[in-house]
Amino acid sequence: MTRNRILANMAIAVMLIAVVALTGACKKQPKCGCDGDALDTLEMMHVYISYDAETKTARFSPKYDAYSVYYFCNPSDWMSELSKFNQGDEILISGPYFYECNYLMNAGNSYQTSYMKVYQIDVSYVGAYEYGK
Repeated sequence: MTRNRILANMAIAVMLIAVVALTGACKKQPKCGCDGDALDTLEMMHVYISYDAETKTARFSPKYDAYSVYYFCNPSDWMSELSKFNQGDEILISGPYFYECNYLMNAGNSYQTSYMKVYQIDVSYVGAYEYGK
């Protein structure tokens, strides 16, 4: 009886080790910020723009995703182009985007899920949305 029990305990231990080895592998966390690992690239996305020409900051929310906000990595490069638009105008934006570091850190350390997603984007194109105008 004890021999069977020892074999059963060893089998359970081997199974637990195998499960941990197969599913518990460490995943590389993407680098955050403008010099990090790009998650994807936006191509001519419809967005609502918000900027401050004095402090040279800019951000936007996608038209069809009110729970995401993207901060420009390079707002001063685009401020002259952005100042042609009014606050809240619908424009088109392209460029690779990245996780924002504070968002990524807080999302990984919190048990509560946040509906608001925060990204940074290295803008490569800003243009007017002129359909129907």
